[in-house]
Amino acid sequence: MSRLDNKIAIITGAGSGIGRAAALLFARQGARLVISARRRQQLEELAGEIRDAGGAAIAVPGDVSEEAHHQMLVETAQAEFGGLDIAFNNAGTTGPVCPLTALSMAEWQDVVAVNLTSGFLAAKYQLPAMEARGGGSLVFTSTFVGYTAGFPG
Repeated sequence: MSRLDNKIAIITGAGSGIGRAAALLFARQGARLVISARRRQQLEELAGEIRDAGGAAIAVPGDVSEEAHHQMLVETAQAEFGGLDIAFNNAGTTGPVCPLTALSMAEWQDVVAVNLTSGFLAAKYQLPAMEARGGGSLVFTSTFVGYTAGFPG
């Protein structure tokens, strides 16, 4: 028996990279998943791969900077699997790769919305769902970008 058997988890940013790897690992360990990313096709392929291997996964494509998306993720976990035990809030962006002086205000606001505001929105909806089950685990991915001197440009 695995520590994640019958645990219900949300994973954002699951379409590629760390999020995709985490979804596959969680599924192999027995978790039932609600996975999220912007790119529908990649997300659907991942959910299919997990189901083909005997796991349980529901793809909910969307934008983590939108409050309604977080509410939908939690509601899906509750309706399809009965609650929420784990949330791996992994979605993030670096924004356009350009000199700071070329970055528009809209591009900057998108970076803040995805990397910061989405964490607040996630916790706002995930915490009550976890509390209803007696607890859970909130995990937020960070990045080396937060403590480096910067990138060229």
